[in-house]
Amino acid sequence: MIGIIITGHGSYPEGMYESIRLIAGDVEGLKIVPFHENQEQLEHDLIVAMAEVEYGSGVVCFADLAGGTPFNISSKIAASKGNVRVIGGTNSPMLLSSLFQREQNLDDFVQHALYEGQTNIKSFEIAKKKKEEDLDGI
Repeated sequence: MIGIIITGHGSYPEGMYESIRLIAGDVEGLKIVPFHENQEQLEHDLIVAMAEVEYGSGVVCFADLAGGTPFNISSKIAASKGNVRVIGGTNSPMLLSSLFQREQNLDDFVQHALYEGQTNIKSFEIAKKKKEEDLDGI
């Protein structure tokens, strides 16, 4: 099973976890790692969390913003490990779908998560009715 870490600025990780937990229930092999201000503490917490959720299939860190501090520090750690991947720009559909794909190999899992995240971004549009033609001539 692939381990999952949700990381991000402030209460983002807790909020994302609470949202998916409300829908999917408690999730095994998932840790949340918030970033407040201390980068050294974040790096330490990420390393500890990675060790806790590594079950032999790898770990994926889902970060709030690509290029933000949690993403960058996760990526720095991942660069020294062969079994850690990092995704930035995490959204709820990506996380929910990923929970049910954790037996895939690590790279396929990441590709699936990215696909789900991208394809589930939608905008609301009101369907426009075609102008009804008056069939009885009135």
